[in-house]
Amino acid sequence: MMIDCKYTAEIGTDWDAPALRALLARVRNAVLVAHMNADGDAVGSLTGLYSLLGRHTSARLTMLLPDGCPEDYRWIPHTDLILSGKDQPTECQQAIDGTDLIICVDLADLDRTGRLADSLRAATCQKFLIDHHEHSQLKIQHSEFHLEVVDPNISSACELVYWLFRDLYGADAFSPDAATSLYTGINTDTGGFSYSNRDASLYLAAAHLSQCGIDPMDINRRIKNTFTPERLRFFGHAMSQLLELYPEKSLALMTIREEEMRRFGVASPDLTGLVNEVMKLKETDCAILLREEGDKVRLSLRSKTQYDVNQMAHDLFDGGGHQRAAGATSRLPLADTVAKVKRHLGLLATLCCLLLATACREVPAVDLQPAKDNTLKESLIDANRHIAHSEETQIDAYASRRGWKMSRLPSGTRVMVTHRGQGTPVEYEDTVAITYSVEALNGATVYSNVCDTVVVGRLQPTRGVDAALRTLRRGDRARLILPSEQAYGVLGDGHRITTRMVLIYDIIINQQ
Repeated sequence: MMIDCKYTAEIGTDWDAPALRALLARVRNAVLVAHMNADGDAVGSLTGLYSLLGRHTSARLTMLLPDGCPEDYRWIPHTDLILSGKDQPTECQQAIDGTDLIICVDLADLDRTGRLADSLRAATCQKFLIDHHEHSQLKIQHSEFHLEVVDPNISSACELVYWLFRDLYGADAFSPDAATSLYTGINTDTGGFSYSNRDASLYLAAAHLSQCGIDPMDINRRIKNTFTPERLRFFGHAMSQLLELYPEKSLALMTIREEEMRRFGVASPDLTGLVNEVMKLKETDCAILLREEGDKVRLSLRSKTQYDVNQMAHDLFDGGGHQRAAGATSRLPLADTVAKVKRHLGLLATLCCLLLATACREVPAVDLQPAKDNTLKESLIDANRHIAHSEETQIDAYASRRGWKMSRLPSGTRVMVTHRGQGTPVEYEDTVAITYSVEALNGATVYSNVCDTVVVGRLQPTRGVDAALRTLRRGDRARLILPSEQAYGVLGDGHRITTRMVLIYDIIINQQ
């Protein structure tokens, strides 16, 4: 069912409020669930619902989050009662097994509940959805819920919970705890009332909640003042080193690797708000943040006026959200995900031209507009061959000038052991701790004294390092030269490593 409260403080009449009140009155046990990687709206709508149902029903309530409550929002009332699907799987399963009703907030389908999804699907009780995201026709036709309150015109799940419970129980329904939760989610999901804020209903809801015994200024302070020194340093690093700007398209891209997060001592929740910082750039209309997370890549997309990021997220990776704020998940490796995003946005044509131009002045120019696919493909293959040959020549000359006697792996990576350790040989799928520095062929330092723990055979995109490790022993020190194709290739790493850069690694395999 749809609720229309556009430009009004009154909820629509196309649903049966008395029937829902009667349903809630009969419930003895209810499980409340929000989505994985919870944000302020997820935590706010979850705890707000807990406060409201606790005040107006006699049901025993249990709150679940797939990966627990983020540290930034642990000041919100009742977050200490949230069970984590990651850390408390047994307790979560017991709650689901013993419930009469499951209420999901701020998610379009059960897939968004991550590790809890299978258990929630298997539950035979009634399932109730409260959500503000766009739902595809396919999801509407194959809904997993017995009852849905969905309105994509409303700013946030918290605002929708507000109007729903105001209609159910009246304007006096909201305790200070409930108001704190709901005001927080409204604030965070609108970027401090800077987007998703065209409807008057948003301000009416916020105004009323601010009169329910809460301190909006204190809530604003708690939302904004959450930085640790590590998080602040990483934001500075990300803005100065990881940001790619395309002013001709009013676009900004930021790519974040897990190894960089480990190096700065930050985790995924610490990246909350980073994409919004990018949106503060005057000439940027759309910002996309790509974050590596295990075998997946998470995308956060934001826009001001020109771009529909909800459609963009759907077209790219079947993601979604809203016209001005959306998200998606890619199962491709990070480099392939970046390439797909750039190709979708028309940014890779520049890279193709750059590839042809940097190959050699003798490579014939190609008119990319009328060229057939096979003509362009053949030209790029020729360019790649020329670049590979040119890099081989540069590497051999560089090593010869320095008197380095290096062995050549089949991939083209050069290896020279500078100190032989006494440890066991490194083998496929071993976990090893390494320390390394990286230079360009011109002697410029790219990265210095980076410490990392890697699984051999799974290093991406630096395949040259991966292959070289399997020729070494624990305790070895070695010097590697990686052709660009064995390192970061034509894309670079988005900041210090540029397109087609040959890299020199000085690497230490630590004893374990």
